[in-house]
Amino acid sequence: MTEGSQVKRCDLLVTNGYLLTMDKERTIYSPGAVAVTGNAITAVGSEKEILGGFEATQSIDAHGAVVHPGFIDAHNHVVHQSCRGVFVDTMASSKQPVSFADWKADALDEDENAAAVLACLELLNNGFTAFVEPGTAFAPDAVASAAESVGVRGAVTDPYLWDRTDILTHAGGLRSDSLLKRSPPDTDYAIGALGGQLFRNRDPNALVRGYISLYGEGTASDELETAAKSLADAHGVVFQQHEGYLPEIARRQKAQLGVSRMVHLAELGVLDRNSTLIHVNAFFDEDRAAMVDAGISIIWCPTAYLSLGIHDDAPCRIPDLYRRGINVALGTDAALDCTIGDAGRTAYLVAKDVCDPIDYSQIIEMQTINAAIASGLAEITGSLEPGKRADIVIRRNDAPEARPGFNPVHQVALTARAGTVDTVVVDGIVVFKKGQAIRV
Repeated sequence: MTEGSQVKRCDLLVTNGYLLTMDKERTIYSPGAVAVTGNAITAVGSEKEILGGFEATQSIDAHGAVVHPGFIDAHNHVVHQSCRGVFVDTMASSKQPVSFADWKADALDEDENAAAVLACLELLNNGFTAFVEPGTAFAPDAVASAAESVGVRGAVTDPYLWDRTDILTHAGGLRSDSLLKRSPPDTDYAIGALGGQLFRNRDPNALVRGYISLYGEGTASDELETAAKSLADAHGVVFQQHEGYLPEIARRQKAQLGVSRMVHLAELGVLDRNSTLIHVNAFFDEDRAAMVDAGISIIWCPTAYLSLGIHDDAPCRIPDLYRRGINVALGTDAALDCTIGDAGRTAYLVAKDVCDPIDYSQIIEMQTINAAIASGLAEITGSLEPGKRADIVIRRNDAPEARPGFNPVHQVALTARAGTVDTVVVDGIVVFKKGQAIRV
């Protein structure tokens, strides 16, 4: 604070933290502090600097624990949260009396709302302040209502937009007649439904925003692909779709198209820096160049990858794509055989298994600023910087997982579990305190 300057008022001060900003320089302040006014971050810096320049209505002492931007689950089918333990294998439609696709098709609005509330509570418990629902909720309003009630930032889109689903016959329990009846594979229907959630973006302070997605995996015609990409660009939102989920689907698409799927999408003009592909477990060598040249983002779901048992057929190559400059974020996919928050340490171990290790600090990047970019939210969240929304996680340093504390970055990336989250602030409001959600 310079001589003659005045102390400013703010609503919240977070002080005495080991502060991971995740700004461009990856600045760490220890001890550091954050000033919050309304729903936005006003200032970030050393504790001495911030305390000398601000007085707050409310202060939170982090007691030297890690303070970081809220993690972002860039791909989470939150409405599947309530079927844990129901399906041993979601892909094995012939081995179970009810297929996973039939279960999804029968979900009511209240079912999806309840599942989304459970997911949002688990997000907070693990230090996540935002999620992206990838177009498998038939009632986006129910998901948005859940997020708003718990106090979690979200992004929703239109459900199951596709117009050719023959390829899904090779995807086991992901296809059923009841699902296709509820979400008809029709070009006119799908194009007409595109953008149905963009109304949410009229309010710049909306906690839940809308974006554009297709189901992907070869289920969209070129006409539908280009219509979706054009609409996303016109409205300045991200365009996402699943691709490269299974090697068998990748091979069949190449046989049908005459070129690999990613190359086809690049030639179609729907891959660029505003495009995000989800999974990308299976791809061909020529796809790598197409994706790198286009500058796309990828959302890697490592727990889902392991659950598919495709290591021999499709060894994980995401770390290689990351080194080549592709923005890689992490997602849960569906937290059926895992918990939200497992993706980080799973990604770290999968990379080691394929002898292409990634640094633990990059795991944090993949769940903060990288995830914000892949989700189209980088302007408002993903790092602790002035002007961005105040989405802040304050850890505990008295939990066993926080010890011995020699390397706080390693700790947050790999060993900090749900019990290490003390307080969560979303949009400038404390929504989780002393290990408990306080709004529901």
